[in-house]
Amino acid sequence: MSAIELITKLREMTGAGIKDCNNALKEANNNIEEAVKILREKGIASAVKRADRSAKQGVVVAQLSDDKKQGVLVELNCETDFVARTDKFKELANSLASFVMKSSSQDNILEQKFDDTRTVQEVIKEAIGTIGENIVLKRTAKYTTTGEISSYIHMNNSLGVLVDFEAPADVIASDAFKNLEKEIAMQIAAVSPLYITRDQVTADEIAKEKEIYVKQLQEEGKPANIIDKIVLGKLNKFYSQICLMEQPYMREEKESIKNVIAKVSKDIVVKNFARFKIGE
Repeated sequence: MSAIELITKLREMTGAGIKDCNNALKEANNNIEEAVKILREKGIASAVKRADRSAKQGVVVAQLSDDKKQGVLVELNCETDFVARTDKFKELANSLASFVMKSSSQDNILEQKFDDTRTVQEVIKEAIGTIGENIVLKRTAKYTTTGEISSYIHMNNSLGVLVDFEAPADVIASDAFKNLEKEIAMQIAAVSPLYITRDQVTADEIAKEKEIYVKQLQEEGKPANIIDKIVLGKLNKFYSQICLMEQPYMREEKESIKNVIAKVSKDIVVKNFARFKIGE
């Protein structure tokens, strides 16, 4: 990759200026990840933007079993928004979601038999020939629960969420729960958490964040005796951004999601969630 290409990629990832990117790359010996870290430590890059955004179009579809004990989320990509909006493409996405729902394994989906004569990959290849665009089954998620699965599809099928809730039957049957499960799915769609609780964040990720915060504070000239306290505050803020239970509720920022759920029932647990957005 040329110097110009490296600078361009680093700018896309961090939003930093050309000069700052160039200097960071020199300091990092053209190592992109190290250059991102350097920019963050200096406070130049406020956040790392995802560099792997896809230009492809497509749809996200969800399906739930009648008893809501099983649910699937599927992202199917194509080349243009025009094709993504066609009934034929959406029908293909829904037929693949139905297959995933019936499948006993999530491994090697493309190689599994879709029917007596074709694999899933062969079904997609046939659709490519008919539709005239490249089609990719990008990702799938499937949950089975003793509680209830909820789904949410947003913005012309460009974003979808699947959530696995565990709760007693009487709680699940309540109107309050029905409203809550929709709100939690919409929260995940809108705010994009990475984890459910802070204990799911890896030790390596926490250590990297701490290192960045310490270097930022040292650059700012903060006294050593207060750095640890400031770092703790920054980590709590970090958790509130990436952990669902600690995020501010989208409709009332003074309330955490954990408190919103507890008001309905302390026996409700979010076990898993998946969030698929076209282009991510």
